Amino acid sequence: MSTDALHIPVDDLVGHTGRDRAFDGTRHVDLRLGESHIDGPMAVEGKVVGTLDGVNARFEASARINYVCNRCLVSWEDDLTAHGTQHFRIDPDEDGYAIEDGHVDVGSPAKDELALAIPATPLCQENCLGLCPTCGTDLNREPCGGHDVESDSPFAALKDLFDS
Repeated sequence: MSTDALHIPVDDLVGHTGRDRAFDGTRHVDLRLGESHIDGPMAVEGKVVGTLDGVNARFEASARINYVCNRCLVSWEDDLTAHGTQHFRIDPDEDGYAIEDGHVDVGSPAKDELALAIPATPLCQENCLGLCPTCGTDLNREPCGGHDVESDSPFAALKDLFDS
């Protein structure tokens, strides 16, 4: 069996309701949602608790994430944390996690929870103004002075219909 700290021995917990064991460890993860991504260590800590048919794992997973604002494309780093609970069974259903060779791999559900915690549309600030659609100026840093040149768009003639 692996010496990975997130592979927890649980043979002595299965069938002993309430008996528990604390754990902590790290694992490298590479997760991406849109332009935001995690590529580095994920720290996981928690506790596995025996049940009649397996063990429950309660955990907190955290990692450093590089966000990219959905409106202005500014990037920044921050910590991302997710909490989770996973039931491991000796005979899991098709969607469940199994106890294998007397161990559970808490790293897999922790990675899943961390992936679900990545926001789909991160914003650098709640009232981010984004970029000017014409010139690309970051409207959070400087105002756009307007654009005197009429668009070459074939739809420019329709502009007067909506200006009344």
